[in-house]
Amino acid sequence: MFSRRMAVFGLFLAVFLAPVTADFARAEQVGDFSPIDPPLPTPKEGFEDQMGAKLDLTAFRGQVVVLNFWASWCAPCIAEMPTLDALQESLGPDGLKVIAVSLDREGIKKAAPFFRRTGVKHLTLYTDRLSDLFQELEGSVLPTTFILDREGQVVEKFIGPTDWNGEAVKEKLKPYLAAATPAG
Repeated sequence: MFSRRMAVFGLFLAVFLAPVTADFARAEQVGDFSPIDPPLPTPKEGFEDQMGAKLDLTAFRGQVVVLNFWASWCAPCIAEMPTLDALQESLGPDGLKVIAVSLDREGIKKAAPFFRRTGVKHLTLYTDRLSDLFQELEGSVLPTTFILDREGQVVEKFIGPTDWNGEAVKEKLKPYLAAATPAG
């Protein structure tokens, strides 16, 4: 049921938002971040890396995490992926980790060719085939992105596509990057 709703919504986005995605590459676009107050604790559900190993977000404590959920059939997701890749290249040295998690039901089999085709070079491929992590975070549409602070708390939510490498987004991330790394 969940994946059928996601597929229908993806088709809706592909058809009705095609002009948005066409303009997306030409201009920096940023919507509204929604602060999560109080912040949510680090999610418990995990996801898989490209080798099929299970991970969870505790492995990334000490970094600011941009946790993006996408799928290869989602036109807005496709449009924003190069900007997520550029953001990782740009701010990775400052302690930022972009975690782009594919919700494709076929996992790596479907997502890996997409990364190769789009020229993604700075992101690691992750999957959540059963959408466990996405559901724990109460995600409902793609793309959806969450920001986790250095302590692993979920502090912001962003629904929809944006230019993740744009100056407006970088300004939004600066306070989190400037925060001290937690001890321990």
